[in-house]
Amino acid sequence: MVKVQRLVVGPLMTNCYIVSDEDARKCAVIDPGGEGAKILETVQENGFAIEYIICTHGHLDHIYEAGFIQRRSGAPVVIGEKDRPLLEDPGWMAALMDTSGMVKVDECLVVKEGDAIDIGSMRLEVLETPGHTPGSISLYYPGGSAAEGSGARSLRALFSGDLIFRLSVGRTDFPGGDMDILLRSIRSKVLSLPDETVIYPGHNQTTTVGKERTENPFLA
Repeated sequence: MVKVQRLVVGPLMTNCYIVSDEDARKCAVIDPGGEGAKILETVQENGFAIEYIICTHGHLDHIYEAGFIQRRSGAPVVIGEKDRPLLEDPGWMAALMDTSGMVKVDECLVVKEGDAIDIGSMRLEVLETPGHTPGSISLYYPGGSAAEGSGARSLRALFSGDLIFRLSVGRTDFPGGDMDILLRSIRSKVLSLPDETVIYPGHNQTTTVGKERTENPFLA
């Protein structure tokens, strides 16, 4: 059974997701943007082994604790090819967040459209969704039995990073951002998914593809 746990971490209130195969006791940590000890504590409380640390893009509020969690778990860090350089040098972002406490990432896996990430029996499909950053990726889980909070249900899920939010979209005024490309990513990669797909964004609350298709003012 797949389980999704959300932790809100760091000064920019980033959604970090612990996505697990409960039967296999394996998980992936998506977007560890802060409070690495809190993330690891939650993983340990559940008795999970971390298979992958996945960054949907290279902004500091999504990668900050990737190196720290890697050092403690031995798991590889996964990121899109065009955002990989940000793991080495955050550049302009260093003026916005103190990077002195960051741990350098060692092993890094670069993924592209069509790749898949397996966590136990769960498979996350990699979608290239640029616009917020050139190398942004989203992760699609096409369905299966799931537990979120209480009770089991069938789940289709998209972990979208900062591509799309509840009734909003990601900002594109940072270096590398492009609104036309972002909207193209949403229309081709998100709105092509079934309406019942739950979107787990990088900030704020969950939504669904159906809700965004009909109510998101940026997609009118």
